[in-house]
Amino acid sequence: MTRLLFLLVAGVLVASLPGAHAVAQIQTDENNQIVWPSFPEAVARAEENGKILLIDVWSAHCPWCKKQQTQVYTQPELQELIARYFEIGRINLDNTTDTVSFRGYDLTYPELAGGLGATGTPTTVFLEASGAYITRLAGFHPAPDFSHVLEFIGTEAFRDTSYEDFLAAKGR
Repeated sequence: MTRLLFLLVAGVLVASLPGAHAVAQIQTDENNQIVWPSFPEAVARAEENGKILLIDVWSAHCPWCKKQQTQVYTQPELQELIARYFEIGRINLDNTTDTVSFRGYDLTYPELAGGLGATGTPTTVFLEASGAYITRLAGFHPAPDFSHVLEFIGTEAFRDTSYEDFLAAKGR
């Protein structure tokens, strides 16, 4: 009985530690493609739970965006990394009429993407939970390469390590 009580108390204490939270699931469709929340939803979730934002800047006319969605974001290992470290959202460059409020500005989606440094598609933008800019990754990247970037940003190694040193330390 004492051991059971100890395990229960230890579990509660570990669960209450900063950064100790359940890994959310990425919502996917029948083809295992990510169902992307809107940009405002992603920002609200990140503010609530403190996770880094991963923003996919895309266009329906971009063949590399489609390849990123069907060949990279469908990989289960990659989806696990995303769920563990990030809140996700999308910016559709084709949506030129709707506006979004972000950090005190009302912008169209193309204006927002441009303000975040996206000059083409696909572009992956990483933001702090507060909305502050971290970095961006332009272009299509195969799943193994993209997973390295996700781990580098998600583990916050970028704060004190270069990407090259991070890869070398991982033996990659």
